Amino acid sequence: MSRADALIVSVEDVRRIANFEELTAHSHADLRQPPQGDLNAPGPCRAAGTSDVTFGSGWSEFRSAGYHGITDDLKPGGPAMIQSVSQAVAVYPDSHTARGALHQLESSLQACIDLHDADYDFALDKPDPSTLRITAEAWSHVYREKSSVLISVGVVGLEPAERIATAILQTTTDRLG
Repeated sequence: MSRADALIVSVEDVRRIANFEELTAHSHADLRQPPQGDLNAPGPCRAAGTSDVTFGSGWSEFRSAGYHGITDDLKPGGPAMIQSVSQAVAVYPDSHTARGALHQLESSLQACIDLHDADYDFALDKPDPSTLRITAEAWSHVYREKSSVLISVGVVGLEPAERIATAILQTTTDRLG
């Protein structure tokens, strides 16, 4: 098992953290390199979420996983609510390179916010020097750099999204020692 593989939190653990048994693993999210950013998004906004722009260049190992559920117990004929937890880790040759990726991500996310694009209406804050957090209604995405690894965790449609994302992020961080 690679270092990146060992850092991914299992679907069973994520179900427990999120208190949502209906989450299932989706193979399309199990990747060894970051997916291409949304080409329709404004340039700096392509960094939001998990994409090739999020992690930049210079990483030596990458792994992502995604778990999804669908709730259709809303009003008849109403839209189904999708629950999703995504996580990704990129391992860099050294902490300096990983920190550089986090700083570039912060710059891109701030530039995205500064565009005031309605499709990318989120708040950005930095709970500590190694952590970034973007939030919107029913949605949270957190990033952390530690020990030459950049970690990304996103939660959509599960509440409290921020608490769930932070708990998964902390589980991964704890595995780094």
